[in-house]
Amino acid sequence: MLKSLPRFVWPLALVLAVLKLGLMLSLNPGLEWNYDERRNGRIADNYLAGRGYVSIDPARHTLRPDSFHASFPVFLYIGWQRAGLPKHYFTLLIFALSTGCYLLGGLYVQRTLAYFGVAPPFSWAGAAGWLLYPSAVYYIGAYMWYENLALPLLILVLYKLLRLLGGRALRWPDALLIVGAVAISCLLRGYLLGVYGLVFAVWLGLIAQSKRELLPSTAALVLGVSACLLITHFPILQKNHRLFGAWTLSNQAGFELLQGHNSVTHGRFMFDWDDRTKPFDQFVRAHVPTLDSLNQYQESQARAHLAKKWVLTHPREEVRLWLRKTTLFFSPENFIADAPHTAYNPINSVVHLVFLITLTLVISGFRGISAQKADLLLFAPLLATWVLSLIFFVGFRWRYFAEPIMLMYPLIIWERLQTLKRPSLNRGEPLPVDSGR
Repeated sequence: MLKSLPRFVWPLALVLAVLKLGLMLSLNPGLEWNYDERRNGRIADNYLAGRGYVSIDPARHTLRPDSFHASFPVFLYIGWQRAGLPKHYFTLLIFALSTGCYLLGGLYVQRTLAYFGVAPPFSWAGAAGWLLYPSAVYYIGAYMWYENLALPLLILVLYKLLRLLGGRALRWPDALLIVGAVAISCLLRGYLLGVYGLVFAVWLGLIAQSKRELLPSTAALVLGVSACLLITHFPILQKNHRLFGAWTLSNQAGFELLQGHNSVTHGRFMFDWDDRTKPFDQFVRAHVPTLDSLNQYQESQARAHLAKKWVLTHPREEVRLWLRKTTLFFSPENFIADAPHTAYNPINSVVHLVFLITLTLVISGFRGISAQKADLLLFAPLLATWVLSLIFFVGFRWRYFAEPIMLMYPLIIWERLQTLKRPSLNRGEPLPVDSGR
């Protein structure tokens, strides 16, 4: 596969890799972890000190059992420290892996575009566009966020599933790659269980509708992915059951559900959600007066119950909130770790506007253009992250998984419009012009 790459790709990849590493090192010269992972790191420290899976609660000034963020990184940090390795070495490892995945993601953006019939130089331009996209190169990509590993793996998995949908035989190296990529991604970012759930549901539906002869291998792959997810997540379920008496992967969902459904939310993350002087915390305590006496799981459940109650008693406000969240989801903002919002980015503005125009043209059937079945698979991550935004709030770190389709789809539709002008060409399913792995 690598031998077939054009020569210009190699020096460009080297420049981009240096840019990526240079940004990460210059923005984080102390090789610090982000705030989520610092919390997980403290849990690992406490576990190794014999205190268990606990962290300090700043409001209560006491150690409490903690399963708020993903547990798999805690397991990693425990193993890393038991091996006697310094924490900053782990940051360097993540930076190196992020750089490799960054280039891998660009390669599979190009291959995905090529699969849909977008010929060079536009397919390579699309890959360069993703590699230089604001979130990929800076706002998320230049920092220690596990999305930098998970998004390129999602792009790879989508490409492999598209090739299987197109009739390619399932080979065991591809099966192992898909299973491993999905499992690692979901362990690092639990919300990707929902994203991949929709991806595989759409893929299965498309196979069942048009490629029934592939159903046996398709079912085997889905069962393999499901089994791997169950096996790899069972230690987390077991640990949380031991801590809280509940078979749960995390206690975070209830907290974030209430953040997304209340009278003071603007549809985005509230940095002051636990500030006792602010309206939101006062609203929570007015409805849950026993809040300080609850453990983390009980508090999560109480917050989830309050969120559901608010939705049922405020249906009009909930509908308006959906519209606000949808507008925010497609706004040209980017993620900033310590800021409520960022200024509109001109590159995001152009990409989002062109994407929405393209989507409108496809829905309206402009010049006979129409969506194809494979498009649904490409759209699954966007739909999943949009639904996550409606259920919780708009998080630009999970909108990150929708951004490649926003960049690619206008190029795909542009190619179809050109194809319609050439009636001798096949106007059916996308042309699998790319023969690479």
